[in-house]
This record gives sequence, structure tokens and C-alpha cells, in this order.
Amino acid sequence: MPAWMQSSFAAEATTTLPAVVRGPVKHNTFIGSYTARLTIRTPDGIKQQLFLSTWQDSARGIMQLELVRGIPHTTWFADSEANVAVVANAIGRTAQVSELKQVLLVDRLREPDALEEFQDIPLRPTEEHVIIAGEECTRYDLVEANNTLQLWTADIKPSPFADGPAWIPMNEGPLQAFRLLFKFGDRAVFKFVMEPLLTLEIVAYHAGPVTPPVIDLSSYTVIAYP
Repeated sequence: MPAWMQSSFAAEATTTLPAVVRGPVKHNTFIGSYTARLTIRTPDGIKQQLFLSTWQDSARGIMQLELVRGIPHTTWFADSEANVAVVANAIGRTAQVSELKQVLLVDRLREPDALEEFQDIPLRPTEEHVIIAGEECTRYDLVEANNTLQLWTADIKPSPFADGPAWIPMNEGPLQAFRLLFKFGDRAVFKFVMEPLLTLEIVAYHAGPVTPPVIDLSSYTVIAYP
């Protein structure tokens, strides 16, 4: 695996993949990092929180899901130029190394303004302006029948969430709720509230190149994808 991924694993953890012929490498539209917190409330009063953190530059990325803050559940590594992906899962403490296509839906990496979902929803602006994760955001209300949804958006281009669906399987388990971040196209939603069911909020955000984080997965066994 590439050296920048290797630093998260034990020194002896190595896997060699055969060379492949690929087409042009697509690149991320956002370079930087962020962490999103999802709070889910059930009708009987039970509250659950999940965290999704991401780091990426033009051709590399890390995404990590935490069911308990500070304890990684699943971590995805991807390097589109090296054609290498790694999925590390706390269940079994294994990390599978594969070709990129086994993990990344590279055809979903896109050019700015290419995503049109929810672009024309009838949002009603308010006079409320707040700082979320260091960015000034404006609150919008979306009224549908008897339901009012609230969004806080930041004027940021490109959206930090635009490439997310390419990096992790958004249709699986609790990750489905994180899809809300990506449904608004180039509108960067820093907070989404659907009372009383859930709140999705960006709790940390940094735009611009930074060194990839080193995640301690040294106790994981590294294996090749079957």
C-alpha cells in the first residue's frame, strides 16, 4: 500500500497488488477536512450519535465512521493515482486492500455544478446568521405540509460534501442519514434539523491542504481483497 496509508498500520503489514491499466484519474473538487455529527432520536427518547470524518486532497482521501467518539468503526482509505483502496473494520480488526474500483465509485467524482439534486427546493431564507465550525451560515426553512425542516448553509465553493458519495457506500446502515449532506448539490449545508428525529451538523471544518491524519490501526491484520 502507499507509504502515506502504511503509517497507520504495523510496519510489517504489507500487501502487493498487480499492476492494472486505468483510464484518466478523476480528482476531488474539495481539498481539506471536516467532521459531521449525526444525532438520531427515537420516539421512546433514546439518543444515538455517530461521527463521520473525512480528509482529502486532489487524489487521496480518508473517511472514518465512529459509532463511539474516538473509537473508529470503519475507515476507508483511497488513492486514485496509486489505484489502491483500503477498508479497515473494527469487527475482526482487519483491513482489506484492493484495487480502487472495489471501494471507490470513481465515476461519481465530478466537476463543480454537475450535481443537480435538490438544487431548486423551495427554501425560505431567514434573518438568522450563526457561526458553525468557524463558518458564517444562514438559516433557511423548508416547509412541506405540516413539517418544517431547517438548514444552515455556508457560502462555500466548491462544496466540501460534493464528492462524498464516491468515497463510501452511502446506502449501507447508518451511513444513509449522512447522504443528506450530499443531496443539496453545491449548497454547503453545515446543519440540518428534522425535528424531532435527527440533527446533522458539521462540528469541524478546514479548507485547504493539510497533512493526512495518522490513524492508529497497528493492531489490524492487513489482507488482500478476495
